[in-house]
Amino acid sequence: MPRSVGRRILADIVWVRLCSGLLVVAGSLCWIMIASATDRTSCFLPVPSLVDSVDEEPAEETLGALPTEALGITATSLAGDLDWWRYMQVWKSVATGEQAPRRWLGLPLEEETLISVRRGRSSPRFLRWKSGSFVVVQTPHFEILSRCDDATSRRAARDVERLYWVWTQMYFPLWSGRDSVGVSLGEWGPDVSGVAEFLNRNSGSRLTSSARHRIVLLPDVDAYRQTVASPSVAAGAAVSIAQSEGFYSDVLRTSFFYPQGDSASLAHEVTHQLFEEATDRPRRAKASSQTDDFWLVEGIAGHFESFHAMADQASLDQASLRRASVGRASVGGWDSARLQYARYQALIARQPIATIADLRGKRDAVQRHGSLAAWYSQSILRVHFEMDSGFVVRRAELMRRLAAIYSVNVKDFASLEKRSPDQESEATEPDRVDRFLMVNDEMIARYPVRANATALCLAGCEVSQKGWSAVGRLPHLTWLDGSRTPIGDTDVERILDGAVGVEQLSLEATGISPGVGQVIAAQANLRELDLSWTQVDDALIGRLSACPKIETLWLTGCPITDQSIETLEGLSRLKTIDLQRTEVTSQGRQRLREANPGLVLDPLQLQ
Repeated sequence: MPRSVGRRILADIVWVRLCSGLLVVAGSLCWIMIASATDRTSCFLPVPSLVDSVDEEPAEETLGALPTEALGITATSLAGDLDWWRYMQVWKSVATGEQAPRRWLGLPLEEETLISVRRGRSSPRFLRWKSGSFVVVQTPHFEILSRCDDATSRRAARDVERLYWVWTQMYFPLWSGRDSVGVSLGEWGPDVSGVAEFLNRNSGSRLTSSARHRIVLLPDVDAYRQTVASPSVAAGAAVSIAQSEGFYSDVLRTSFFYPQGDSASLAHEVTHQLFEEATDRPRRAKASSQTDDFWLVEGIAGHFESFHAMADQASLDQASLRRASVGRASVGGWDSARLQYARYQALIARQPIATIADLRGKRDAVQRHGSLAAWYSQSILRVHFEMDSGFVVRRAELMRRLAAIYSVNVKDFASLEKRSPDQESEATEPDRVDRFLMVNDEMIARYPVRANATALCLAGCEVSQKGWSAVGRLPHLTWLDGSRTPIGDTDVERILDGAVGVEQLSLEATGISPGVGQVIAAQANLRELDLSWTQVDDALIGRLSACPKIETLWLTGCPITDQSIETLEGLSRLKTIDLQRTEVTSQGRQRLREANPGLVLDPLQLQ
């Protein structure tokens, strides 16, 4: 299944402009933060303890609920729910440095995971690789056929093992290993002993591993496209697959990747692979491609793109990194990259939010969708809402839908059945996905933006200066939209400190001044810049000569004059500019037209 709508989705945005007025979020809305109960799900990583004792753990409020906590599962639960709770207790024990749980899980005591590398001799027929032209990297749950260097191959092996373990925690009811957990831990009760003590007494007990999942790792995008476009892999869909950033073939039972700047594609396709290959499904169950809920197949994979390993935060110093070795990851959250575009669509462009009925359809029909990018975005938004909004009934219903797609029997899990009358009433809550997308100061403080964020859109949100001051340095951003909020020069300078890859910067109707010109001028990759209705002047515009890639420039309502024309004439890639309500004269506009005959000038047509 190609992930053709990934990090490049922003390039497909139709730049919708509001012709007049400002978006007003009425104070009488009485915004209630639906996501306050969870917002994101916290899971454990198999990171070994690097210190004798953990003296500082990440604040609980920044982590979100554990999978079992999100569904109200406790030590007094029954049947499958109790097995799930026990499994999470094993991982909690791992996080505190206990050795017996690591042995039970099959984890090495001093390393994160076992990785072996050997010279490749024979490849699958669909690859036709020569002996010795690749290596075989094996972990407990994956076999990677790699043409990358050793460090890249080992990093990919570590990453997929992390994804595997987090997936088993999130989707335990569907996992093929759930029965092994029940058998191994069935006699343990917290009223008798701790789980580490129990496993020490039963030292021969081990979690049974399933067969390894196969991955092909290519050295670069060209090698990836050549491989996945071959008839033996693409099976008639060469064009769409070749434009993807990762691909899982349910026919070949193999995922294909190449090294990228983040793990989004890896998480997306490995999620597909695990639902197809690691679920407790009948061997001949119908394929997920035949379900009318294909939106959920893609949406749940898109939701898993928000996987974030906290021990990998680039901003952590070595001491903090050692403390973070307790091993935590999160999935979901208001700052997930996929939600930023959805937030822009809903709150600024005012585009309708799709219902589940709107999204339903089989894979073949969906892939002929007129606006596939929008369909993916809305599907992923819907899964975020169902999983992260804090409604137990919604999350349980989503899990039941997944179980139906993959033909897994989850009747032993009472948490996934109908709830009590009070909980059942949650299902009658209107689909206020627009409220779910709204961000306020409390959310930013409770769940800080991840340091590796690549996109941040808070346009039109209930964010004050206090909220913006809580957003730290984000050097990996490619898109920042603070339109119609009180973001100021200091905030922009702090957030973009060290950033060099920003392609879109939107600061319409904000409190910025000409003083922000230096940080804007540092963005040599900038393609779209919106400074409308701000106090920027000719001096700031003069700095834009350092941004030669600008294609779209919104300066509506800015106090600039004909002095800016010379700089604007020098922007050779400029395609669209709006100068209405400025002090630029008709003569200045004419100069600009003559210098750039194909320029779209003043497209907003203000009255």
